[in-house]
Amino acid sequence: MFRNVKAFAATVLVMGIGSISSAASFTLTKGAGYQIEPIYGYETVFRDYPTNHLTTHMIYGARVSLGVDLLSAELEYTKSSDTEDYSTAPEQIKTDDEKFKLGIRSTYRFNNYFFMTGRAGAQATKETRTETSGGVTTSEEQPIKYNPYAGASAGVRFGPISINLNSTVVFRDGSDMSKNDYQNTFSVGIGY
Repeated sequence: MFRNVKAFAATVLVMGIGSISSAASFTLTKGAGYQIEPIYGYETVFRDYPTNHLTTHMIYGARVSLGVDLLSAELEYTKSSDTEDYSTAPEQIKTDDEKFKLGIRSTYRFNNYFFMTGRAGAQATKETRTETSGGVTTSEEQPIKYNPYAGASAGVRFGPISINLNSTVVFRDGSDMSKNDYQNTFSVGIGY
């Protein structure tokens, strides 16, 4: 559907801004808020090349949400990179991932300080694989993959600043849970 990630990113951005703008025009006067969060953490992902295996690496990015506690729209971008070495060809595989999430979230506040959030939506993944075999390096961009995700977070808020611990599952194969991706992140949010 999308020929390159720039077209995909532009489409997601336009869709996200459109839905956020319509939500904002309806609810900003009724107590809507926003949240901007730099994200840092790690994820365990399923790789099917050169053999089926799991790998864990660091991720970083940002998330923006807009709406009310009961229902907010969210847009997230994360980036990660990992390098794996093998004793046979290919001797080294470096994988760079860019992930875009578009979804909804709902927050329950226990009091003025503590809260929990549930989230769900769709993730698009752009993967670039660089292989080194016999001293020759080749790079290949994989087709964009679309998968649903769901997650939860717990946090504490001090005025406009919040500290969040997030855990998210990206569902790659409903019949085999070992092929799902698991993301655990820490974020510090700014906004109301």
